[in-house]
Amino acid sequence: MTGDAQHHDAAVLLRTEHEVARVLADTGDEASAYPRLLAAIGASLGWEVGAFWMPAGVDGGALRCVEIWQGSEPFEQTTRATTLAPGEGLPGRVWDSGRPAWIVDVRDEGNFPRGPSATRAGLRTAFCFPVRGATGVLGAMEFLARERREPDDVLLTTMTSLGGRIGQCVERWRAETRLRESDARKSAILNAAFDCIVTMDADGRVVEVNPAAERTFGYAAGEMVGRELAELIIPPALRAAHREGVERYVATGQGRMVGHPVELPAMRADGSEFPVEIAITRPRLPGQPLFTGFIRDVTERRRDEQALRSLAEEQAALRRVATVVAGAAGPERVFATVTEEVGRLLAAQTSNMVRYERDGTAVVVGEWSSGDVRAVPLGTPVALDGDTVAARIRRSGRPERLDSYEGMTGSTAEMLRGLGFRAAVGAPITLVAGLWGAVMVSTIEDTPFPAGSEQRIADFTELVALALANAQAREELAASRARIVQAGDAERRRLERNLHDGAQQRLVALALTLRRSELRVADEHPEAGELLRQARAELTEALGELRELARGIHPAILTDRGLEPALAVVAGRATAPVELSVRLDERLPAPVEVAAYYLVAEAVTNAAKHAQPTVVSVRVSRQDGAALIEVADDGVGGADQRAGSGLRGLADRVEALGGTLRVESPAGAGTTLRARIPLRMPAHDR
Repeated sequence: MTGDAQHHDAAVLLRTEHEVARVLADTGDEASAYPRLLAAIGASLGWEVGAFWMPAGVDGGALRCVEIWQGSEPFEQTTRATTLAPGEGLPGRVWDSGRPAWIVDVRDEGNFPRGPSATRAGLRTAFCFPVRGATGVLGAMEFLARERREPDDVLLTTMTSLGGRIGQCVERWRAETRLRESDARKSAILNAAFDCIVTMDADGRVVEVNPAAERTFGYAAGEMVGRELAELIIPPALRAAHREGVERYVATGQGRMVGHPVELPAMRADGSEFPVEIAITRPRLPGQPLFTGFIRDVTERRRDEQALRSLAEEQAALRRVATVVAGAAGPERVFATVTEEVGRLLAAQTSNMVRYERDGTAVVVGEWSSGDVRAVPLGTPVALDGDTVAARIRRSGRPERLDSYEGMTGSTAEMLRGLGFRAAVGAPITLVAGLWGAVMVSTIEDTPFPAGSEQRIADFTELVALALANAQAREELAASRARIVQAGDAERRRLERNLHDGAQQRLVALALTLRRSELRVADEHPEAGELLRQARAELTEALGELRELARGIHPAILTDRGLEPALAVVAGRATAPVELSVRLDERLPAPVEVAAYYLVAEAVTNAAKHAQPTVVSVRVSRQDGAALIEVADDGVGGADQRAGSGLRGLADRVEALGGTLRVESPAGAGTTLRARIPLRMPAHDR
């Protein structure tokens, strides 16, 4: 080939540069530029096929063909399906090295993965140059020809220079695309944002607002732009402070709200005020300072926060009441706790609990009041005539409210009006047997109780019902246990009487008969007399054992003469010294006497048998409506109430009468049992 045939002259290269410049000037994006660039370069230089390779994916780990020009369909498919690692194939070598490269014959090139496909397409020579930007190599442009062509350094140098210009445009197009996308995202975000976004200048005048600001403040964007923000959304009382804050920040760069969200009142177009959270930022942009305010209506949030606080307070109050109920406190304490907790929870001035009576009235069983407001006192009978919350609940059995006592009839309504009460709300206390009573709160304020107050009270009345049911169950259980113990004691007394009046008397008579028989035959029949004597001795011993057994079942002396003589017998028969002190001005109720007797007898027997005491002290007295029994020894101690059934049985007997038994038995320091048994018996046992 001649030199003219092998090398491109300056005119061809200038024409190529001109075509590339025209494409770059006319095109505004990558997608439309790449096919035009390949066509302009290929046609100007006289090469048949062109391809543009760029990194595949954000990590840039491999090259792929993003555009191809004039390739045959099989070769184009192969090229588009090929990915090249750095250094692989002609584009991979150029991308990896950043320098142009030339292959004279692709058939002889070992590092050309598409060689077979190129050969079938009739392609032989190829060259490639880098497309370089400010950030590095962006891609590689590859051209192929069907005829064999020798390397052309001038062409490669010119194309590498053009690759730099193309790379600069690619980076510009990408920057413009990012800017357009950023602007689009900004507009989409501003338009879709639930929060208000307001931009203002250094004079505090609105520059831009988003739709949320229009909806929230009730202005159209055109009504806001150009006007001072203070006169639009800042309440009059706060405008001076707002203006001073803007001026101070512009002058000093210091401001309370810039960069720090704060809550304050804002104003709508209709003049109504509402709470907002506002944070102001200053974008660092050239020119006059701009400020962007991010404003959020926090009305719902404040309402939710208040609801959460109220719920937490209610749960805490319910826990306190539940603790009292679980602690088996008496109804009076439960009533007092519930009325106080409900009154405080609902910010009432008074709270009352009433029990409905069979005569159609109610009686106050729990009360609480706040400050100087006077509640209806405990024990006060309440008429259910006219229209009051208590009367309404009695009629309906459901929670009720009165938002005003004005115009309400009846003596109770008149009394409540006279005390200054204006509104009330309450809920029923319902047991299995039916309506028992109600809890009500009252206020002297003009504003009635908020919606839902009835249900909040109902949560507490359920605990009251549980406490009453528990108290009733405990009373029934105690009564049942007392009946069982008393029935057992009665059966013991019956057995003791039967033994004394029946078997013992017959055995005594039999002993006398044997004695008379012995005297008659002793002289004439000494052997028979001896047998009768032995039989009489055995009978006397059996009679003694029977008397002892009868005493263990139930000592007759306890029934006939009382506790002190019976305990004196126990002390006299004990195998350890016993100091007995009984201070009673009259006999105790029979169930209490029996329990006290067996407690002392069991304790003295156990002490003498196990504790090795030098003395056992027994004290019985009456105090504050209860019998006090104490048995103490100075023995080895270490008694365990759980170890046997004796102490446990005594504890059951004492508790069945509503009493308590405590055992103190430190090792080496003796044992003390203290019992307290109430003398007042339940109505069903009296």
